[in-house]
Amino acid sequence: MPEIVTPSRPPDDSGSWFSRRLLSRLTLLAPFLALAPLAAFGLMLALALGAEREADRRADLQRAATALSVAVEAELRGGIRVLEALAGSAGLAAGDLAVFRAEAQRVMARDAAWFTLVLTDGERQLLNLRYPAEAVLPPLRDPASVASVLRTGRALPSGLLDGFVALRVPVRVEGSVRFSLMAALEASAYARVLDQADMPRGWSAILLDAEGRMIARAASGAAAPEDLRPALAQPRQILSLGSLTAYAMPVGDSRWTLVTAATPDTFAATVLGWLVLATGAAAVLAGIGVVARIASRHRGQEAIRNRSQAEALARAAEQDRRRTDMLATVSHELRAPLTGLLGYTDLLAKADLPPTAKSWVEQQRRAGQALLALIGDVLDFARLDEGAVELEEADIEIAQLLEDCAGLMRSVAQQKGLGLRVQLDPGLPRWMRGDPMRLRQITTNLISNAIKFTERGEIVVSARLTARPERIEVAVVDTGIGIAPEALPRIFDRFRQERADTARRFGGSGLGLAICRRLVEAMGGAIGAESRQGEGSRFVFWVPFRPGAAPLAPAHDAGLRILVAEDVAASRLLLTAVLERAGHAVTATEDGPAALAALHGATFDLAVLDLHMPGLDGFGVAAALRTLPGEQGRVPLIALTAEQPEEVEPACRAAGFDAVLRKPFETRRLLGLIDALRGRAADPHPTARNGETAEDRRGVRSAGND
Repeated sequence: MPEIVTPSRPPDDSGSWFSRRLLSRLTLLAPFLALAPLAAFGLMLALALGAEREADRRADLQRAATALSVAVEAELRGGIRVLEALAGSAGLAAGDLAVFRAEAQRVMARDAAWFTLVLTDGERQLLNLRYPAEAVLPPLRDPASVASVLRTGRALPSGLLDGFVALRVPVRVEGSVRFSLMAALEASAYARVLDQADMPRGWSAILLDAEGRMIARAASGAAAPEDLRPALAQPRQILSLGSLTAYAMPVGDSRWTLVTAATPDTFAATVLGWLVLATGAAAVLAGIGVVARIASRHRGQEAIRNRSQAEALARAAEQDRRRTDMLATVSHELRAPLTGLLGYTDLLAKADLPPTAKSWVEQQRRAGQALLALIGDVLDFARLDEGAVELEEADIEIAQLLEDCAGLMRSVAQQKGLGLRVQLDPGLPRWMRGDPMRLRQITTNLISNAIKFTERGEIVVSARLTARPERIEVAVVDTGIGIAPEALPRIFDRFRQERADTARRFGGSGLGLAICRRLVEAMGGAIGAESRQGEGSRFVFWVPFRPGAAPLAPAHDAGLRILVAEDVAASRLLLTAVLERAGHAVTATEDGPAALAALHGATFDLAVLDLHMPGLDGFGVAAALRTLPGEQGRVPLIALTAEQPEEVEPACRAAGFDAVLRKPFETRRLLGLIDALRGRAADPHPTARNGETAEDRRGVRSAGND
């Protein structure tokens, strides 16, 4: 039987086929599956970046609110300080509203944002600069705030009132709060502060008062005040107000609040969109974004630090300028009455008094001179700091100036048992050109310091002429306590002394050497010191040498007939006493019409006219006098003013004045101007030089009170 052969079945490979099929599909999906972890990583990275950006945005929002709050508080406190300084003025303390009104008008003229100043006693307005002095003033608009200031005695900035911001400070009379002084400022002053902030685009900054009324807002940003008022209930907290993120920061203790708001951030949505469009590219872009973000963050932090430093420096400079202005203003206001008081004290000392009374007057004069010297130091430094001091040009006899300085201080040295001598180099010239008053001030200050810090021995003042370049070198050498080496580099800084107890032990304000350095540098010279502790010190300064000549001595013996027009009684009496003691015949008048009447009734050789008198002022009197015929129309005129001479010289020259004298005046300056004008009147037709005209020769001499 034949064998039946059956064909064999192929091996069953259905499993491997399925595997291959699955593998091929997976191979097609491999790129997408490989990108899945990257996409997940990109998504997580995007979320992390969004959270980090949101944290940075919130931190930036807080920093912006804090910086703007500090800037607004600085502006607010600056206004309050100016107002408090005005509240302590001498005119207000004396109850002279006319004088105080003039002082207040000068303060308002410095800042265009000040709208008006109001003085009230809690029931009615006593003074309002928006109304004439004789006008009927309106009733109080905010009696509650006035009552709060009078009750608590604290300065109070109120909210928005008729579109203005009101600052109120108490006015104390004899230690108790009697009045309230209010300044109304335009709210735009605070808007300018907000505009100075460098906030991101779309961010808003709004300044609100305690009632939620908007005082000012930054020009950037469009957030409405009503949308941000809920932030007032939760200050110093990040709040989500609809689509805005807000942060409220109180402004000091003013009951004002600064609210900053940021618009929504679309960074996360943008990144997610890129992930949807290109998953693979999203991971790469995310990595690049991380690097860019880190770099941007570092740059942003550096920019913020730089901006903060610049703002801090600007604030410090502004505070220093305001402090200097305040020192100059206060010193000048104190110096005016003190100079008058010393003038009367000098007159009283020359009167026939009992010995005991003379001793009291002399003690009063010395105390007043010490106080005047301290005020003069503060005023000198403030003017030097602003570059407002002008140097005089005159011929100086060097040896005589140094001998005068030593002679002035010799009695003080002898009281301490010290020797004081002047040692001059044989090659020292006799005359030089310069400012004698400032050189005398520097030398006297150095001698005074040497006496102050020397207990035994002597002080030697020496001078010599150095060559190449030619300069006058003055040295003051003592045998005192000396200066520590670590203190020498800062000895010429303001308010600096060697040790903390120096002012208590020896006195002084720490301004004398700083003023000496500024004056010497203003003359084109330099000053320095060398010392050994326990052995003594040597202070030396030099100024450029310019040859001078002996001035012609005036030969005026006869007294003049002088007309004085001054509305302030104390100044008028002092002028009369000084001029009569100098041998002149004085006719004193209290205003412009009286001065004109005196001019029509008598003949005068010279007139001293106050520029600011009620009714007809000094300019009007000068203009009327220049129209008179003959010699009376050519009488020399001296303008008396409390302003800087250089500010009024053009107007005085146009009105026909021959000289300007600043109040409070010094006797030697007044008499010096009179002698100079008398010399000019003695030669009414001088010969023209180099083709100059009479108008060219006519000028206004200035005499300040530096």
